[in-house]
Amino acid sequence: MARRRNQRRDRLGRFAGTGTKVSASAKDARRAAKTAMKTGATKVATGIGKSYVSGSFSKNLVVGRGGEYKGVKVGAEFKTPKGRGVLVKGIVGYSGPPNRRYDITPELNKAQKKLSVHATPNPNRRAAAGTKLKR
Repeated sequence: MARRRNQRRDRLGRFAGTGTKVSASAKDARRAAKTAMKTGATKVATGIGKSYVSGSFSKNLVVGRGGEYKGVKVGAEFKTPKGRGVLVKGIVGYSGPPNRRYDITPELNKAQKKLSVHATPNPNRRAAAGTKLKR
């Protein structure tokens, strides 16, 4: 008769050593996932740098009035290697009642690449009438 080997068990009755193998493979999987994320992120970042359409930022930069809003609209175009494109825009605007105290106007000097915002007293605002006290 063959001699049976007594397997080691932990305090809960499980075979000892199996948990370490599982955790070691989980650690390896986590390490591989982190590496893949890093390389994927660098590939995406370099791809974005190469996909920017030159001159599209200044082409899509507009300062002025759009409807009731005065503001700044900034955009840029990106192209994929297969020819598809996307235009990304961001708009910041200011709107207020016509009788607001200050008239806020943004101005852009494209030659100097300088954006300035001026706040002047609103000419459409009427002078405040004196209030009379009732006795």
